[in-house]
Amino acid sequence: MTAMHDQDRKIVLVTRRTRLQELVARYNTVEQARFQAEHLGMDFEDFLLEDATYRAAVASVERTLRAHGRLQPLDRGFLPNFGSVSV
Repeated sequence: MTAMHDQDRKIVLVTRRTRLQELVARYNTVEQARFQAEHLGMDFEDFLLEDATYRAAVASVERTLRAHGRLQPLDRGFLPNFGSVSV
């Protein structure tokens, strides 16, 4: 039996958009997203904090996983098109 080297191992990290990223995708700019959220009575700072926290967590997980193999980030929206994982 041969030992698997870390770079022979492929790791897929599935991520998703934050609420801020969803709003920006929908309204094209952060400024428009802010306007829409505040128009609906939402605190836009919550969106910014959530986005920063999520991005920091993903970056931390990515650093850890890279030590164990080749990392391929994958947006959750593309998961149905991803197909089979080759080893």
